[in-house]
Amino acid sequence: MTDIRYMKFNGRKLFLVGFIVVLLVGIPLTVYLLQQQQEVRSHAEKSTNLSFSPDSTTAAPIQKAVGDSIPLDVVVDPGKNLVDYVKLEIQYDPTVLATASADAFKVNSTAFPSVLEGPVYTPGKISVSMSVGADPTKAIQQKVTAATVTFTALNTTTAGTPTMVTFTTNTQALSSGPNDQSSENVLLNPLPAAIAIGAGAGYGSPTASTSAVPTVIATPTAGPSPTPPPPVVSPTPPPVATSTTPPVCSSLTVDRATTGAAPFSLTFTANGNASSSGTVSKVSFNFGDGQVSDVTNSGGIGTSSVNVQASHTYNSAGTYQATSLLTDSAGGVSVPSPTCSQTITVITASGSGTTGGGSNPTNPTPTMPPTGSTAIAIGAGLGALALIIGGGLIFFIL
Repeated sequence: MTDIRYMKFNGRKLFLVGFIVVLLVGIPLTVYLLQQQQEVRSHAEKSTNLSFSPDSTTAAPIQKAVGDSIPLDVVVDPGKNLVDYVKLEIQYDPTVLATASADAFKVNSTAFPSVLEGPVYTPGKISVSMSVGADPTKAIQQKVTAATVTFTALNTTTAGTPTMVTFTTNTQALSSGPNDQSSENVLLNPLPAAIAIGAGAGYGSPTASTSAVPTVIATPTAGPSPTPPPPVVSPTPPPVATSTTPPVCSSLTVDRATTGAAPFSLTFTANGNASSSGTVSKVSFNFGDGQVSDVTNSGGIGTSSVNVQASHTYNSAGTYQATSLLTDSAGGVSVPSPTCSQTITVITASGSGTTGGGSNPTNPTPTMPPTGSTAIAIGAGLGALALIIGGGLIFFIL
């Protein structure tokens, strides 16, 4: 009888020991599997490329003249990703290029029907966030034009050194692919655009040289010696006329809509001419909020015709009258005129403000749930908890 109880007792102890071994092995194994799953999920495959069309390089740039319109398509090539969200931040040189108008940036609403933020214009930069919406079947799976941005050429570039339009490091592309984590940037290779800007027609052609005029040597003929001419009396040089005609400011333009939320950044461009006998020595911008900027060394200053830029940020809400005046080398100042005046309206931003008349932004939210199964993690945790509770009950029963 004693032997039977002893055998039963040993059997129970053996079962308890086996159960404890299972716990000791099962819990670390569960942790290991979860780590492996997280490791797989944390490495999205980056294969999305961004580029501008038409294609260009520094060796083969887009050729334009001052005053030309320059449309550039922003192309998204998803590669193996399923792109459902793109944040663009495009950078350019504002002394060479300007956005053509308030609607210079147009999103392809067929590819990206939901614009989450922007476009936001700041000097030399445009940013916008866009999404395919809540339908995962609309994710970008093939090469598509996401948007078109149109610039105007302001100034010439140095021969052999084109101006560049680039994507900044804040540019992102998110994917809803099964192997991609929803918050991980899958952008692989953003390609810039190169633009060479000339002065106009004939840019790049060699300057025609003046042909040498041959010297004609007269052959003397026999005859009486000619009567010497009377001595030439040098006339007194006339006094240099000083122009009393002031320079003329022909226009003051801005690079986008004149209404926006504070802080509201604008780039102003003043155009004008000096009189026929003078040159423009200074362009003064009065932004209407107490700030004045004098430009004396760019945009044609020192010549008879100018195209001068100045950027300014309005930090407070209100209505401001911005004007520009030209000063010539003789001290003449242009007459204020409506063509050289702009009314700027700055409103108070609600939440995250935008500039340039863009729509009120909202914080971008993923359109797809995070990839990977959370059910596996929850199930594993519950299983481990059940094993611990079960082991404790068996221990007390035995």
